[in-house]
Amino acid sequence: MSAKGGGRCEAKKRKSITLEQKFEVIQRYERNERTCDIIRATGFPGSTLRTIRANAEKIKESCAAATQLSARRSARARPQIIERMEKLLSVWIEAQTKRRAGMVFLTIKEKALAIYEDLRAGRPGEDVQSFSASSGWFAGFKNRYGLRDVKLTGEAASADEAAAAAFPGLLRELVERGGYSPKQIFNIDETGLFWKRLPACTAPSREEARSPGFKAARDPVTVMLGANANGDCKLKPVLVYHAARPQALRGLVKHYFPVHFRSSRRGRITGGIFSEYFCGPLHEELRGYCKRENIAFKILLVVDHAPGHPARLAELSENIRVVFLPPNTAALLQPMDQGAIAAFKAYYLLRTFAKLTEATGGEGQPSVGEFWRSFNIRNAINIIVLAWADVSPSCLNGVWRRLLPGTVPDPKGFDEPATLLKNIRSQCVVLAKKVGFEEVEEADVEELLEAHRDELSTEELLQLVEEAEAERAEEEDADEAPHHELTKAVLSASLQQIEKALCRLEEHDCNAERSGRIIRGVKSVLTPYTKLLQEKSWQVEDWPLLAESLKVEENVAPPSSGKV
Repeated sequence: MSAKGGGRCEAKKRKSITLEQKFEVIQRYERNERTCDIIRATGFPGSTLRTIRANAEKIKESCAAATQLSARRSARARPQIIERMEKLLSVWIEAQTKRRAGMVFLTIKEKALAIYEDLRAGRPGEDVQSFSASSGWFAGFKNRYGLRDVKLTGEAASADEAAAAAFPGLLRELVERGGYSPKQIFNIDETGLFWKRLPACTAPSREEARSPGFKAARDPVTVMLGANANGDCKLKPVLVYHAARPQALRGLVKHYFPVHFRSSRRGRITGGIFSEYFCGPLHEELRGYCKRENIAFKILLVVDHAPGHPARLAELSENIRVVFLPPNTAALLQPMDQGAIAAFKAYYLLRTFAKLTEATGGEGQPSVGEFWRSFNIRNAINIIVLAWADVSPSCLNGVWRRLLPGTVPDPKGFDEPATLLKNIRSQCVVLAKKVGFEEVEEADVEELLEAHRDELSTEELLQLVEEAEAERAEEEDADEAPHHELTKAVLSASLQQIEKALCRLEEHDCNAERSGRIIRGVKSVLTPYTKLLQEKSWQVEDWPLLAESLKVEENVAPPSSGKV
């Protein structure tokens, strides 16, 4: 249809309103705000507001089932069972990504259908719509949950391989420019550990499987391990448990534990736990090591992009420079993942069998079943410390052969992980048979060591989501001061304003010697901020900017030059 002027009439573009915005409107109505005031505050027409108010209950159900991210993206109130399924599926994908399990669309589709059927089975009698997990749904699901970076098997693999191939060269250049020695380069990584689990074929495991209630064998802890590239400095392990004061640790002073004991509702490393550890125990431990070795207290710390590793780490210490590995490359590059953590877990199982042998052998000693029932988290902590001590310096040095091969003087001196693990598994079988577990074979030990890769069931996914929601509610209810974050934008804008002010002073001051001295002094004081701005360009957003940052460092003028 033509307009009067002969031009074509353009169709009016429809503006979508997210669930988050709709929920805000409902909250305004519940606070008894007038419609005219809400129109002025939101810019939405009155008819739209009335429609939102009429569908308030349905919108609330969708918001309750959605995550914060999907609520900001989704414009429609969708069936609650679909929202619930998608939330559980996103948790499962996160777990799969964390353990570096390859995924294809069919695998995700099968998991989505399985979760949906489990949820529908829990709603007998309800008229629940069918769900087919189509490719169109999957595209929308990835967009709603911000999962565009989730790597399916065969998808963007070449980009990840290119990043993994390029990053060691960039890191080596950073090491050379900073003058870091292998003693000053560290890697930290966390792993899940089932601290009370024996091979499934043993009597204690079969007995527990038959018993109702809580299963200790399904009770994991998170252990965070770290060491330097030289292999001569093992950091004190960090253990995160779901209980803050377990019965076995009552009356003990945590400061004197052989591990850094922390707790979170899900027994995982959180951003708060890592930041507190980074600023406190880690800082002091590294300072003490550098003092003993008579080397400068400057550390290069390599970590991956785990949810518990805040991007703001770069701001928390002037002595520890943090480098994040490129996304999706931890399995290829992260030193602790190249054999150190696997060796630790194998030694943990070996030490557990050794403890069983020691505690149950001889007259008057408890039976294997009695001892295992009394085995608690305090016993596990002691074994964790011994197992970490068993990991050799040559192993801790050899695991850097992919990321920084120049730090490994003799790669042949490092036992390949497969050979090392095979030897430990053989020793475990010998000790298991000595305890009385004649049925245990090497395959059973290998299966147990891979137990942390067990896929989460729908019931466990529901539990994780409920715990996460409870944690979020507690955080919202806590009366805490707002978190201060020095962002890249704030830094850049502030430095530009200071530069303009200094130029204005220089322009109007007739005493050139005075203005020059003051400007040089101010810029000298601002040096830590200018360096932090350079580091943020690659530490927070995108690892390839590290290359650009290294180029910038070449051109950074000294404070006395009069340039910021």
